[in-house]
Amino acid sequence: MTAPDDVTLGIAEHQAAGTAARVDAIQAQWHTGGVRPLAVFAMFGDLVFIGIYGAGSWIAGRSFMRMGGTVRTIGAVVAAAALVFVLTDYTETLLQLAQLLRDAGSDQLAGIAATARPVKVAAWVVTFLGVIAAWLIRRFAAPTA
Repeated sequence: MTAPDDVTLGIAEHQAAGTAARVDAIQAQWHTGGVRPLAVFAMFGDLVFIGIYGAGSWIAGRSFMRMGGTVRTIGAVVAAAALVFVLTDYTETLLQLAQLLRDAGSDQLAGIAATARPVKVAAWVVTFLGVIAAWLIRRFAAPTA
């Protein structure tokens, strides 16, 4: 889907906004471009994604924890990162959604959301790469006697 030419700011910019003034400018652009309903829909969709991805990462991490060695350690890290991801991404998204539904930015809410964002991204990277690494180690490790 493509946005109108006058809509240059998206959800990622809203997540990183950090101030009420920046949130208001982004949301005003969405109104003008006619994409505000899509932004609301996307944020509700993100709430579903967070739950599914977080649960999947938690389950994967816990399943790797039943194994031995490095895979067990990676599993523990993935499970912990999954919890951090869920906590920070729900915080960020719910605070964004509150501002969007109120149609007004908040310095406090925008600041908390922007602070949670890099932690969320780091946790997502750990879960994503951790699951792949654990799977590859299990897949290609030498069989034990």
